[in-house]
Amino acid sequence: MPDSIPNKATKSLASFAVPRAAIDALIDAEADAITIGAYLTLACHTDASGQFSTVGLKAIRENLGVNRIRAEKAVNKLCTIGVKVPAPEAPVAAPLQLAKKRKVSRATFAAPATVTIPLISTRETWRKKNGGELPDGPHDRAQVRHVLEMFGEPLDKRIWISSGLVRGNDLIERPLKQLKDYGDVAARLLLALHAGQDLDRWYGVPPHGFFRHSYKPADATHGQFRILFGTADSKLGDTPLFNRLGRSKDDDIWDALAALESTGLVYEAVVLLNRNPVLHSNGQATVAEDAEIWCDLGSPNLFGPVSDIERGLGNEYIETATDLGWIDPEHCRYLALIPTGRPGMICGLYRLRFRVTHYKNAFTEEVNNKHLEANRDALKKLNYLRVTKKLEPITRTLQSLFNHL
Repeated sequence: MPDSIPNKATKSLASFAVPRAAIDALIDAEADAITIGAYLTLACHTDASGQFSTVGLKAIRENLGVNRIRAEKAVNKLCTIGVKVPAPEAPVAAPLQLAKKRKVSRATFAAPATVTIPLISTRETWRKKNGGELPDGPHDRAQVRHVLEMFGEPLDKRIWISSGLVRGNDLIERPLKQLKDYGDVAARLLLALHAGQDLDRWYGVPPHGFFRHSYKPADATHGQFRILFGTADSKLGDTPLFNRLGRSKDDDIWDALAALESTGLVYEAVVLLNRNPVLHSNGQATVAEDAEIWCDLGSPNLFGPVSDIERGLGNEYIETATDLGWIDPEHCRYLALIPTGRPGMICGLYRLRFRVTHYKNAFTEEVNNKHLEANRDALKKLNYLRVTKKLEPITRTLQSLFNHL
């Protein structure tokens, strides 16, 4: 594989996995955006094990738009940022006997020994330490240049990321360069969001422990159905995430989130949930712990959602309520039509543009079909209302962008 940016048209659905321990280490070390971008570049161009990378400084320079000195500095930093792991056990005397012999207390043996393993090693460092040969390809361009540590994490426990985050696509050119331009906090936030997303339940980043966009609720009842309105209110975030990423007064997490949204790396998905909001004494409303997504309503993001599914039924709900004479469409952005008495809540969640979508990845097809079925079921219920009110059913066919793979 050449040490440069590959053809992104042929690799747009590829993905790579990085250890959760590596993401935690980069965040905890307050790694800068160039160092994070360098790590993602190396990880994107590894073999099936995720360990042996065939790219070097040239790819890092091209992906991030930096000179050789800055690329070398980032690689050197990756060779020093480490993860503490248990030290290999060595045969020793029984603790009590050894304590008596050395005249030390038993507490000396309470804490297990640890060693620090760096996130990456250069080719030369790895060979000097381990000896033997690396799994080089058949020509010089396929030579292993860096070795990434996996910290014993199996593939299915690592964090999977779409290669588009490194290679870009037709919509977003050189994402890592844009990430570098938006700053270090934005880069660390993006790592935290990738590590924290829950595709099985939320199809993206969960509202608990991360961010959500609050929509002020209002409703109006029309017989057996009611209109649930959602007016954009404030964006809310959880304190632990802010404490971890914003360690100084200059670390503005909200600016970082806005930057990720404006470049399209993160986007808001407005959804209808199957639970009422939990109201608190301070006037804030949070998402119930057992809430689930009823259906998608759309996205206010400039770049739009990833798939046809995420277009949701927002326009169809507005069209139906307008046809029934229940609303003035000029004053509505998001609403849903739900059976009277059934709980519901309109909320803005966040999703990652370069999440894994290829069906070769475990659970991707299952999650995608689950998401599709939720929206199809909501469309059936909406058409039931339309038919009972003597309106033509909506014939739009929801389908996945990736169901042909």
